[in-house]
Amino acid sequence: MLRSALVICWSHVAAVAMFLLAIEPAFAAQPPPRSPRVTALIKEAEAALERLDVARARDLWAQIYDIERSTVGICQLGQLDRRLGRWVDAVVELTRCVQEMRPPATPRERRLHETRHADLAAARLEVARLHVFAPAGAAPVLVDGRLVDESGQIYVAPGQHEITTMLPDGRKARSMVHVTARESRVVLLSAEPASVRSVAPLKATPAGAPVRPASPPAPWLLYTGSAASGVFLVSGIVLHILASTEDSALREEMCKPGSAEDPKLVEDLHAVEVQQHISTAALVAGTALGAATVAIAVLPRGAQIRASAAGAEVRFSW
Repeated sequence: MLRSALVICWSHVAAVAMFLLAIEPAFAAQPPPRSPRVTALIKEAEAALERLDVARARDLWAQIYDIERSTVGICQLGQLDRRLGRWVDAVVELTRCVQEMRPPATPRERRLHETRHADLAAARLEVARLHVFAPAGAAPVLVDGRLVDESGQIYVAPGQHEITTMLPDGRKARSMVHVTARESRVVLLSAEPASVRSVAPLKATPAGAPVRPASPPAPWLLYTGSAASGVFLVSGIVLHILASTEDSALREEMCKPGSAEDPKLVEDLHAVEVQQHISTAALVAGTALGAATVAIAVLPRGAQIRASAAGAEVRFSW
């Protein structure tokens, strides 16, 4: 009798527990009540989408997200910005969307989860990513006026961008970078030395006069530099070959008995050494002149080359 009563009691307890477990997800799944203002905006946004007015729907969802910071709101903004071609905003919003979405528990949630990840992957194909490393204490770090967060990463549209920051001593660190879609670039900001910050005074121009761009180097200068470099290099090579040949012959002559004390051989050896020094100097001069000619031809006007602790840095001014 006692055993039967215990079995009946345990069966009732199990039934009550199963009932509570069954109704708990139903209560948990209920979203918090929306305000009448948010409900009206959602209906208006849905009506705008039915009219294919994506821009209006995006503005309405932005208002909804300002009132109610929800995962649904940020996901909707990402979807609408993707349809409008606002790729940078879409990547930022869809990234937050997939981060805030809870793990899928049903097939419908799993499909929605996969769709959001696919949308994010498609949007990332249209933008570039910058990872900015600034000196210690530099703040704020800006890319085209947009603030870079503590991670140092920011998505940008393809094209040229300006990265700036202010150092604790008041100096500005600045860099220009050009990126293409799907590119990931690391940018190292360095402080500008005092010598670079000083600017020569500009000549006054009449009001309204057009500013002429810097003219490229004259062709005759490039041709002259190339020809002179070639003459030095060829002369140095020929002198080096002749000196090496003559030096070998003289040393073989000195190896013969009684030739070591011949003053003429010693004088000839000295002349060969002088010839070798001249050939080396000609090669060095030709190489330096050729490098300077290439630099003038390749680098734009106003380019500055300066050494730093990490290597060489080339700065351009427009």
